Amino acid sequence: MTVAERQSKAQILEVKLQKHLQAAGFKNLPLYISCDFRDESLTVVGEHPRSLVLKAKPTFAVLEAAILEIEPESIQQIGLCLKITGQKQPYAFHSFTMHHPVLSRPKTVEIFKKPEIPAAETGIVLAANPADTEDVAEDLPLETDVENTGGDEYFPNFSDSSSNSEPIAFKVAATSANIGDNPFDALDMEPAVTVAQTPKHSPFAMLAAVGMVSIAAVILAGGYYLLSRPCVIGECTALANAKQLSDNSVKTLKTSKVASSPEEAQEQLKQAIALLEPIPSWSIHRGEAQSALEKYQQQSQNLNSAIDAARLARSAGEKTQNPAYSAETGKEAQSLWQSAIAQLGEIPTDSPVYPFAKRKSQEYRKNLASGNKQLSTEKQAEKTLIEAKSTAQLAEAREAVAQTAETWEQVQAGWEKSLAILSEIPSSTQSYQQGKLLVPKYETKLSQARERKNVEGISENAYTQAVTLAAEARIFEGKNGWFKASENWRRALGYAEQVPTATSYSQKAKPLIDSYTNSLREAEVRLQEERRLQKARTDLDKTCKGKPKICNYTVSKGLIAVQVTPDYVQKLQQTFIQANNNNSVKTRQAVEKHVETLQKALEAIGDNAKIPMQVYDGDGKRIASHEPN
Repeated sequence: MTVAERQSKAQILEVKLQKHLQAAGFKNLPLYISCDFRDESLTVVGEHPRSLVLKAKPTFAVLEAAILEIEPESIQQIGLCLKITGQKQPYAFHSFTMHHPVLSRPKTVEIFKKPEIPAAETGIVLAANPADTEDVAEDLPLETDVENTGGDEYFPNFSDSSSNSEPIAFKVAATSANIGDNPFDALDMEPAVTVAQTPKHSPFAMLAAVGMVSIAAVILAGGYYLLSRPCVIGECTALANAKQLSDNSVKTLKTSKVASSPEEAQEQLKQAIALLEPIPSWSIHRGEAQSALEKYQQQSQNLNSAIDAARLARSAGEKTQNPAYSAETGKEAQSLWQSAIAQLGEIPTDSPVYPFAKRKSQEYRKNLASGNKQLSTEKQAEKTLIEAKSTAQLAEAREAVAQTAETWEQVQAGWEKSLAILSEIPSSTQSYQQGKLLVPKYETKLSQARERKNVEGISENAYTQAVTLAAEARIFEGKNGWFKASENWRRALGYAEQVPTATSYSQKAKPLIDSYTNSLREAEVRLQEERRLQKARTDLDKTCKGKPKICNYTVSKGLIAVQVTPDYVQKLQQTFIQANNNNSVKTRQAVEKHVETLQKALEAIGDNAKIPMQVYDGDGKRIASHEPN
């Protein structure tokens, strides 16, 4: 718990305890409560002026019951004490735990200083003369007589003791002067040993003389004391001065613009009360002083409410002084504003403090309304931030399993949506500062997702093209369209090689590269064969052309079969016979040369095609054969 949180928690508890005390009958009594938290322990100090006499047991009982009802969070050990204003040490202690109230244990002790024991030894300061405060004690709405009923607690009542009885003195063992370090365990207190003094016997005459002198001294001292008290003789200036201080207190509240004006007014009022408290009951101004004192004490109570409200308001303002704060801090501030307004609401309308309280209440309500608006904005901003983070988490989950361009597109859309949600957070909220730290990370993730989507798109497209072209190549192969087949295999191989590495299709494309390379090589071989066959056919067309047609042919991968036509054979025979009949050498030589040329042409065709050739006559008998070189 931070110091600011501890102070805020203590202030709220002080207000609640003060309410419980007022409800229990302490409403018009100047008893001021202060609290302090230390780890799992709570210290509550009740401070009051010397003029007020309180019984420890009923006072502690009210405080213990109030604390048990409030149930402060994370508190186990509670220590209570009562002290007189201006004194350093408390005069009564009490402690208990939340689960084990100890009013039944001997832990509550009232300690009064015995004249024979020095203050330095006991650590306890004497209370005021009980006789001076008897009237105030009668007005206290609590039990004033504590009887020892056989219980575990004992509260000595020294005011009822006879003058001849020796009062019980208590020594506090290991009691620190620092109230925050005192464990308030009355078990640590043990009765101090009092030594009875043995009276000395003297003659009767001497005793009588001493008695007369003592009586005279007592009468003189008593008369002097009675007449020397304030407002007993002459004009009572204390009343006028107290009224002036009270008026100044009201004026301070009206005119002062500083935040500490309630404290200044309270200080002036305390001075007024201090002037009236010493006026004794035998003063003729006692009635007027008592009436003014009660009025000022009530006014002081109202000022305490205003001071408490101002303290709560300061704590609320400190929590929200920077606009960017969490919703939790905003809730704490709103609770403080509400407590401050509630404190001011307890001030009666007829009180001089009321105009100040009304003005401050209006101011606090404006701050509360503004805080509610900012709190609403902060809550909505927190929801928006949570939504952005959830969207980013979904994008990260998709990113872990994304492979295809489609899934990476979903990842990209997730990061884009998350950044768009962050941009909706108002800049005046704490969530905006938190979201601002997330923007660079989300933008980097978005860039990576966009790039990966593009790469996967390229990979998928290249793979698809490669597979499609390979399928077309196989179709052409089935039709012996080796030119188209080889062309498609070449393109399919190029696309397969374009698939980027480290993508979802790279592992699929890798084996295709080797397969497509072999298919392309085979297609090109078949294409060359096809081209040679085609050339052979073309050359045979030219060679066999004539009138009459010289030959017919068939071309296959393993054999070129050429058959001379009967018409061509008949014409050769007729021409050769006619040349012999006419004894035409030239004609016979021309026929022989023609046949030789035809033979060379056919052999050349077989060599170029690298295919064996067989020549048949018109009757189908093989007349020649040729193996390519």
